[in-house]
Amino acid sequence: MKEQGVLINSEQYFHIPSDFAKNILFYPTMGGRYYCSTDYETKRESLKLFLFIFIKRGKMEICYKNEWFIAEKNDLVFLDCYSPHLFRSLVEDTYIEWIHFDGRGSREYFDLLYKKGGCVFQLDNNYWGITKQMTKILNMMKNEQVDEHVSALAIHQILYELIKISNQHQKFTDVIKKAISFIEDNYKKDITLLDIAKYVNLSPYHFSRLFKEQTNYTPHQFLLNYRINCAKNLLYYSDLSIVEIAYRCGFNSDSHFITTFKKHTGFSPKKYQNFIFKIYNN
Repeated sequence: MKEQGVLINSEQYFHIPSDFAKNILFYPTMGGRYYCSTDYETKRESLKLFLFIFIKRGKMEICYKNEWFIAEKNDLVFLDCYSPHLFRSLVEDTYIEWIHFDGRGSREYFDLLYKKGGCVFQLDNNYWGITKQMTKILNMMKNEQVDEHVSALAIHQILYELIKISNQHQKFTDVIKKAISFIEDNYKKDITLLDIAKYVNLSPYHFSRLFKEQTNYTPHQFLLNYRINCAKNLLYYSDLSIVEIAYRCGFNSDSHFITTFKKHTGFSPKKYQNFIFKIYNN
């Protein structure tokens, strides 16, 4: 490695995405596994990519748009490298895994997550799936056998897990907590905005405005996202048919479920199920 502070046994990988991937999917372009000394530092005005860094050992300092962050062991850093940024090792023998990527929706995910809590995320035992997905992508790149659909789903899964982490750490008012609990308890039913607003004793207009301010979603969007995520779990963990999953997750028909699922994920439920099995069982 020619980069200053990158030690022996470090590895770097590359992938040239297809035009289809660049137009439709999330896609990795570079990645690596670095052992770093305190001389390691990367400072850029701009690189037209996004970046995941997982700190497997050690400690790093990150600067993004003049805001400073500390990332330690088991933290994941998510950076928008289109803007000025810096990251460096603070201790000897820091070990990181990193992936540069891009794709449709990357900017929206970053802006949403950064607004909620910055660019450093602490991973506990509930979120080791993130590191598993990073390992999967890096191994494909190392072996020069990148399945672009699998890597796109893996990146999407990482982003989804980061959303869950940020939602757990976000402080909601009691009214919004009550509304979210109502949605989680009743998502299988044909509930409406009026039903939720009535439950928390607010007018639909005032409730919708308050809900959007605190969650960045309208109540309808939040309900749909919750139903889609429940469907994803059933597609992987159950033997239920598509029709059964549709009705269990609150959709009034399997055709409505399939259309909505494809709009949210880019895949039909069946194709998503096949890809998920491929990702987790390789």
